[in-house]
Amino acid sequence: MNKVCIFYFSGTGMTRYIVNKIKKEFEDLQVYVDCIKIENINGFDIQLLQYDAVGIAYPVHSFNAPQIVLNFVKRLPKIDSMETFIINTAGEDHPINYASSNLLIKNLNNKGFKVFYNKLFAMPSNFVVKYDDKKIKELINDVDNKIPLTVRNLIDRISYIPSSSILVKILAFVGRLEWYGAHILGKFFYAKNSCTRCGKCVNNCPNHNIDITKGKVKFNWNCGLCMRCIYNCPEQVIDIHKPFNFLHFDNWYDSNIFTRK
Repeated sequence: MNKVCIFYFSGTGMTRYIVNKIKKEFEDLQVYVDCIKIENINGFDIQLLQYDAVGIAYPVHSFNAPQIVLNFVKRLPKIDSMETFIINTAGEDHPINYASSNLLIKNLNNKGFKVFYNKLFAMPSNFVVKYDDKKIKELINDVDNKIPLTVRNLIDRISYIPSSSILVKILAFVGRLEWYGAHILGKFFYAKNSCTRCGKCVNNCPNHNIDITKGKVKFNWNCGLCMRCIYNCPEQVIDIHKPFNFLHFDNWYDSNIFTRK
């Protein structure tokens, strides 16, 4: 394995952290790596045959890959047996998340991308359950320790695809409703009066769901609930209207801990 491409999507920075660590480990072993943000790909003119393997990395959303990732795979060209690996992140390395890649793997295989590796890394939860500083540090250190072995397994083409129970598969199937619910829920976000209209949320939104109209930040109908706008807002002014304010969409962590290499 001499050259690898990793296509990735990251909302609040945790998946990007993993991708950067994997890239560095590959390069320490003399393997060249291109890392490409999925949201930056409009058409598709990347010459995939120049790579020995392709990776897809994403955060688990409601027991599934985010819709933006699945839409990206639909745009991939058909190819003849490209070795492919998947990296995903979730608030817990638990079998309940092991079916998150099932639809993604099916779509990749149909395109000729042969998935041989599917690894879940536990990172701090950024929704519902807030971890304390000690657990955050433990999770990040655990990831740092696991990545070298993961990269060596990829280079050696060691197959690893965890199985999931029927119940977990059903849960993942039902969880796909989140794709549609996110569009509705995202419409209830708003910027408080203390917003400076800096435009950072507009520029960073992967779904181009935010704009500034007549001096007001406007959220439209294409939200993916990645929470990037919330975690990157310098003034912390993004909130959600009733009746969804009980969900507490907040920036729980200093994003700098997910940008260090």
